[in-house]
Amino acid sequence: MAFTIRIYENNEYIYRLLKKRLGSFYPDAYIVNPCLDGQAEDDRFSDFIKVIYDPSDFNKDDVSLTSESPIRLTDDGGMIDCSRLISLIIPNAESPSINQPATGTITAVIPFVYSDVRDRFIYGLESDLSGSDFNIRLDFTSRLRALWRGSSGSNMTALLKDCKSRKFTPEDILKYCNMDDSGFLTPGCCKNNDDVYDLGIERSTALMNHAADLAHSKLRSVNVLAVLEGFRTADLPGLIAGCDKVFILLPARNAGEDLGAKELITMLTKVLGSERLSVRYAEDFITDNSSVDVFTQRSVAV
Repeated sequence: MAFTIRIYENNEYIYRLLKKRLGSFYPDAYIVNPCLDGQAEDDRFSDFIKVIYDPSDFNKDDVSLTSESPIRLTDDGGMIDCSRLISLIIPNAESPSINQPATGTITAVIPFVYSDVRDRFIYGLESDLSGSDFNIRLDFTSRLRALWRGSSGSNMTALLKDCKSRKFTPEDILKYCNMDDSGFLTPGCCKNNDDVYDLGIERSTALMNHAADLAHSKLRSVNVLAVLEGFRTADLPGLIAGCDKVFILLPARNAGEDLGAKELITMLTKVLGSERLSVRYAEDFITDNSSVDVFTQRSVAV
C-alpha cells in the first residue's frame, strides 16, 4: 500500500535523519518535505497522505489543508520520539514495531572510559547479541584504542576505503573480517593510527549505513556492534541514525552532571528517541570480581 508522508521541517539535517529512519519502517511510503522538495507529484500514486510538522516553525492550521490530523514532530517535552511518530502514522496492529527489528540489530557504543572498561561492558552484552549467525564488531577508533591487532587484523583501513565503491554491498563487510578471541568477526584495527579520522567522516558514515543494512537484511541474521570514538559531536547523529540501540559510557554518575555530557545526551535523544539511547556508568558494571578478566589482559588502558 503506497502512501505519502509529508514532513514540514525547515532543518534539512533533521529531515534527512527522519526520512532515513521512517523509510526503514515504511519502505512503500513516499517521504517528502514540501519546504525543500516543493509539492511532490508522487501524491497522485498514494492512497492517502500523512503530515508531520515541526510546531516550532509551523502552525497546525498551516498544514491542516493537506491532512485532517497532522502529527506534531515533537512531543510535549520538545523531543523527537520516532516510536511515537511510527505509532501515529498508521495506528493499528499491523504497524511495524520500532523495538523489534526484522532480523539482526546494530548497536553503537560511544565510550568516554578506559578501553579495558569499555570492552568489559561490551563483553557484558553477550546475551543481547545471541541467536544470530554472526556477530560483527567494527572499531571506529584510533589504532591504539582498538581491541584486536593481530597479524590479520589491519583490514579496517581497507574496509573504509572500499565501502564507498558503487560495487560494494553490505554483505562485503564479511570479506574483511576475521574471528577474534571473544567470538566477534572483526576487521580489527586500522593500518595507521588515525586512518579512521584521516579518511574522512563520509567513509565512516557510509560504512555505518552498510552495517545497518547488513544487520537489517533478511538474507541472514547478523548483529553489528560499532565502537565510535573521537568523532566530532556534530558528526555523531549521522553515524548512529540507523542504529537500533546506542550506549553512552561515562566513568561515573557525577560525569553525567557535566554540561558537555548533558548537551550530548540531549542532542542524541532528540535524534534517536529515548527508547534507543541508554547512558551507562562504569561504576555500575565494574565490580571487584571483574577487576581481572580476558579484556584487561588483552587491552591497554589509554
